[in-house]
Amino acid sequence: MKIDLTKITDPSFLKQLSPKELVELAEQIRSFLIEKISKTGGHLASNLGVVELTLGLHYVFDSPQDTIIFDVSHQVYTHKILTGRADQFNQLRQHGGLSGYACYQESIHDKWESGHAGTSISAMVGYLYANELKNKTGHVVGVVGDASIINGTNMEALNFLGQDKSHRGIIVLNDNNMSISKSVGAFSIFLSKLRGSRLNHRLRKIFDKILPNIIWRMFRRIKRALKAIFQTGNMFEDMGYIYIGPIDGNNIKKVIKTLEMAKRMRGNILLHVITQKGKGYEFAEQDDEGSYHGVPAFDKDSGLELNENGSKITWSEGIANIIEELAEEKDLFVVMPAMLVGGGFLRFQEKYPKRIVDVGIAEEHAAVMSAALALNNVNVFLPLYSTFSQRAYDQILNDIARPNLKVIIGIDRAGFVGEDGSTHQGLYDISMFLSMPNMTVTMPRNLLEAKGILKYAYQQNGPFVIRYLRGVTTIEDTKDVEVIKPSWEQLTNKNGNYIIAYGPIVDQIVKLVEQEKMAVSVINARYINPVDEDLLRTILDSGKALLVYEQTHASGSLYQKILDFMAQNNYTNKIRALNVYNRVIKHGTIKDNMKDAQVAKADIIKALKEL
Repeated sequence: MKIDLTKITDPSFLKQLSPKELVELAEQIRSFLIEKISKTGGHLASNLGVVELTLGLHYVFDSPQDTIIFDVSHQVYTHKILTGRADQFNQLRQHGGLSGYACYQESIHDKWESGHAGTSISAMVGYLYANELKNKTGHVVGVVGDASIINGTNMEALNFLGQDKSHRGIIVLNDNNMSISKSVGAFSIFLSKLRGSRLNHRLRKIFDKILPNIIWRMFRRIKRALKAIFQTGNMFEDMGYIYIGPIDGNNIKKVIKTLEMAKRMRGNILLHVITQKGKGYEFAEQDDEGSYHGVPAFDKDSGLELNENGSKITWSEGIANIIEELAEEKDLFVVMPAMLVGGGFLRFQEKYPKRIVDVGIAEEHAAVMSAALALNNVNVFLPLYSTFSQRAYDQILNDIARPNLKVIIGIDRAGFVGEDGSTHQGLYDISMFLSMPNMTVTMPRNLLEAKGILKYAYQQNGPFVIRYLRGVTTIEDTKDVEVIKPSWEQLTNKNGNYIIAYGPIVDQIVKLVEQEKMAVSVINARYINPVDEDLLRTILDSGKALLVYEQTHASGSLYQKILDFMAQNNYTNKIRALNVYNRVIKHGTIKDNMKDAQVAKADIIKALKEL
């Protein structure tokens, strides 16, 4: 049996399929995903691991009347196929195409739109209360990964729901022993114990086979008592949940049988499901580092990326290499929240295993830990994706910035992020950091400048942010770079107006004004805070107009700092901002993002001509 996936309109057809047909469909979907993701890029390993689990959820429950919530929602590709979107996978993560995450605008089956870990259980509780208030029927199921459940928000919700006897939710814990990379921490060890011994698994299989359903339900307490012999300290049961599992989440028959049992039971359920991340694709199955979690386009036969960077290096790797160089001179310590691979720090970990710790998906904890290290005179580097740094606002403000502690914060994926879309755009961190006291904020235009800025960062005494893009930059020899203190630089010296910008876009602006033969002076504002008041005063004294270009949210930007300086010093120069003004930027290439935000090359030329 082969189903035309592009003709699926909703999941109801699954209930007519036999167990054998469901197994065949799972393999068909897995092949489809490998084929499509190899051409578009996307989250590969996580989606391959949950095919059977997603089929089981839609077989047992009736979406959209029943609510299925996916934590992070990067693992919803099978869900999208079953809800009528297979014909759009050629445009997965492309401009105007299918989002790589759950999306309210795409389908009534997407009940929770998320791109950050740790929100699913809170959302599930919200749905439970909303259903009660609106007199709606239907089950509410939250699917959360073993690495996401430890996030503070999920833990708060887990604690709340465990004592709530008037509402009933089903939490499916998708345990693949991985987040992006290997899961870490005591909770990971706890789950390993719950997975149990081989004897425990064998006894479970024997009892599953010999006991009919009715007898099985009658003797469930006996089973739990038996399990307790081999397994002690079940936190979930202590918190008030009915714990079921662990079960094989890649066994469709077992998944369906267990979900149907959970559906009938009373009380809040936690179903522990073991899945294999990357299942069905050899390279992803054997990946322990997380390289196949999210991938660009690749050759499916070799598993290798199609786009070779040649003389280029990712900004993440470039910054990690500079930190590695600085570690040879200084006693640096890196606090990494679950992004060892994406952040480029695998080599650093191999070289300095005692100078780096992966704390998991716990940005708030990472910030507070970094503050305490700084209090004890340890040179800290705290790399955070821009979109995830927002989650630690309170800790960075109160525990790092307020007491003026020397924590160097690397803001990775700053600016536009392209295919990951609206939940991951790095457009808000400057507004966040400029609202904090004592905070130095920078963005280099190349790795040489990054090295000079970071050398200064470890000489000064206060919180310090260095922002860098998602994408590649030229490989540079950064061994003998001089310290770059707070300053701007003028890259072109013309008699016309000025454009002030920062980051790699500065070099593109230089080329652009030369190509357009425009008499415009380009200023590299590599220090966003503090501003270079001496150079800024010189610029304003010329009487010329200014265009401040920023790939960031409008509020709390460099433009506003310059306006403030002008107001305090009675300057009346004409000034204009070109930034991402109150727009939600969706997925596509970074060029698509720039066009959607109206900060592309054509917009720069137009703005300069209108000054």
